[in-house]
Amino acid sequence: MLIAVITILVFNLAFLLLGNPGLIYSGLAQLPYLLLLPLVLWFNHRGQRHEATLTLFVLVMLDAFSALMLAQGVTLGLHYYFLMFAVLPASYLDAKQWPTTLLLFLSNILLFGYFEVYGWQAHPSIAEVPTFIITLLRIMMVGSCATTVLVVILISEYYAAQNEQELQYLADTDSLTGLPNRRAFMLRLERTIKDSRPFCLLIIDVDHFKQINDTTGHQTGDTALQFLASLLTAYIQGEDFAGRIGGEEFALVQFCASPLEHLARAESLRKTIATAHPDLGFGAVHLTVSIGVCMATPPVSLITLMTMADNALYEAKRNGRNCVQVATAQSGTVPPWKAVK
Repeated sequence: MLIAVITILVFNLAFLLLGNPGLIYSGLAQLPYLLLLPLVLWFNHRGQRHEATLTLFVLVMLDAFSALMLAQGVTLGLHYYFLMFAVLPASYLDAKQWPTTLLLFLSNILLFGYFEVYGWQAHPSIAEVPTFIITLLRIMMVGSCATTVLVVILISEYYAAQNEQELQYLADTDSLTGLPNRRAFMLRLERTIKDSRPFCLLIIDVDHFKQINDTTGHQTGDTALQFLASLLTAYIQGEDFAGRIGGEEFALVQFCASPLEHLARAESLRKTIATAHPDLGFGAVHLTVSIGVCMATPPVSLITLMTMADNALYEAKRNGRNCVQVATAQSGTVPPWKAVK
């Protein structure tokens, strides 16, 4: 819509500067349609995108048709705009609205064909405009068509790229917590393994989560997961990354200088969660987590890494929960860091 407004105003200004009555009358004939363009915004505000787009094309078609019929004729090449109006609907309308797209295409092609073959007489005063001015206006008219098509294509490409990024974000993000979902986390974990850098994988599971859901409701359970996700996000340092890989199960990859630092950070995370006591709508809730930790030193396979971390997590559950359990390649696990009661 903005392109249409700018185009009409630019040509009206040019016509006023030239002072030719026929050209000025041509510009005045377009003003009613310019004043009706806010209808497009009104439809957009109501969420009626199809009606907004259709209204825009009908108004600009009528605008060009009126200016051509009442004043310009085909002298300035205004009928070339019908070619533009024929192809642009395909960029604006959805594929399911193909009947409307086809109707606009055919009607504009027919209008262009008629005026190209039979022509239309311009207002008599336009004949007084010098030939080089007419040529310049014709070039501006046809050039504005090409420029408009180019701008629309570039804008469409931009929004298509934006939509693709948004869709990719939605596909990779857990809708409840805002963390990467299992698929996105596993893909990044695979890339991390291929980088051949040592790191640590933490599998984090909420203790007695079913009990939270059963006693306080699923809404409270969802709030608890969101709270834990916020703690994980705050816990992340540098290149660390986390994700929600199951119902009440999270995973985190952290990069530290030494195994002791990995363990210290894991224990710090466990203590932070255990001592938080968040108010989830039913008073303070005592949340605890069990954490399975696996030190990854390449080469290591994704399956092996996940299996070892899962086994460490199960061992933490068996050892009373609310603790950190570390996996080793030799024995599978080492003694847990018991929770501070």
